[in-house]
Amino acid sequence: METVDLKKNMAQLLVEYPALGDILSSHGIDCGSCLASQVDTLPDVVRMYKLDLETILAKLQEA
Repeated sequence: METVDLKKNMAQLLVEYPALGDILSSHGIDCGSCLASQVDTLPDVVRMYKLDLETILAKLQEA
């Protein structure tokens, strides 16, 4: 898998990596229906929900 561009907004990342939606959903986060997905990045989301970015990226790599 290529490197995830952490500067892209969540809406873009969810299109590129559909599994990311499932990973975040397992943590109770539904970025797909959130208007903030147009501006928030993955680092923003993990910071808001106090998750570990490297753990989320590793799960995405496994998917």
